[in-house]
Amino acid sequence: MVDRISTSLAQQLGINAIMFQQAQVNQAQQQISLGKRILTPSDDPSGAAQVLDFNQSISRITQFQTNINYAENRLSLSDTTLQSVTNSLHRVRELAVQGYNDTNTAADRQSIANEMFQRLDEMVALANTKDANGDYLYSGFKGQTQAVTGSAATGVFSFQGDQGQRLIQIGENRTVSDNNSGAELFFNLQDKNGNAEDVFTTLYSLATDLATNSPALEETELTFNSVPLDAQSMTINGINYEFDDGTGPAIAPPSIAVDISAAVTGDDVAALLNTAVASNDSTVDLDQTNNTLRIIANTPGEGELAIDVSLTSAASATNVSIPLYDHLDQLDTALNRVLDVRSQIGARLNALDSQQETNQDFLLNLQSAKSQVEDLDMAEAISRFNLQIVSLQAAQQSFVKVQNLSLFNLL
Repeated sequence: MVDRISTSLAQQLGINAIMFQQAQVNQAQQQISLGKRILTPSDDPSGAAQVLDFNQSISRITQFQTNINYAENRLSLSDTTLQSVTNSLHRVRELAVQGYNDTNTAADRQSIANEMFQRLDEMVALANTKDANGDYLYSGFKGQTQAVTGSAATGVFSFQGDQGQRLIQIGENRTVSDNNSGAELFFNLQDKNGNAEDVFTTLYSLATDLATNSPALEETELTFNSVPLDAQSMTINGINYEFDDGTGPAIAPPSIAVDISAAVTGDDVAALLNTAVASNDSTVDLDQTNNTLRIIANTPGEGELAIDVSLTSAASATNVSIPLYDHLDQLDTALNRVLDVRSQIGARLNALDSQQETNQDFLLNLQSAKSQVEDLDMAEAISRFNLQIVSLQAAQQSFVKVQNLSLFNLL
């Protein structure tokens, strides 16, 4: 049986062949111009799905790299700011020691106080440093709220932010904080009695004392030959410690005897008590104001023992500048806090650098894997393109010949 093909069908088949070859040529041309093997999901459904997964992973890693750059900028700015804070605190400490020298006149102290007040305002300005986005560095989560209010003119300072630490994701399972709270840096600084103070008030007190020419209001430190503490006791961490100067009855358990028979000064008493409580992981401080000797337990919630030593025999008095020492201690505490935070910032910056390198390596691996699936073998594509051009030309020429065939040619 012979199939009959009409002239119109032959023409349609020829046109279809030409259009197919033309489509192949067009696709090859687009692949070569874009350098991509997969132009649409229909070109390779499995490969297209892999490329989509790769794109999502690459986008995620790229965002991590952006986060790292953002965190590095904030932490570097914070480190630079705290370096300026450190310089200011060192300068204030120098001025304090200089200003409390007895050789200074009232005018000298006023001049020193003026610089201190300027340093104080500088410190407030540094505490209110903003990043490139206009957020305050030390306000915690309240980035749009000024961290510290107050000035040398008012002498009243307060923290307006919170203690939140902003965590930035820098890897699949890794975050880093890009800030430190101003409360931690400038306000929650404990004095020798465990009370919270802020560095701004310390600076203001120093400058005010110098400006009024009344630095280091002197207090009297007593040295005495006998300490009236026999049978006095303190309870620290649930254990009762009783002082024994050798004149009273023996101290019976469960109280622990503290032999102070050799004590000459209040410092001696505190040292002997500290030795006794050492096994209990406790310590005490000594505070001597006028005629009162106070022994204070450092354990939270414990009490203190106050003794009137005004009638103590053979007492001698020595004037000491207690306020200056307290202020300097506070400045040293502030300096140590700033140095501690700067070390934390340095550790975070190192972590960011390390994670950035890890992300970059991972990003290169993803891009390489994506390229293997998606990118075009250019040599193979050009060879195929040339072959398809030849096929298209052959289809066109055969169509012309078939179109000219007719039974009338046989008449």
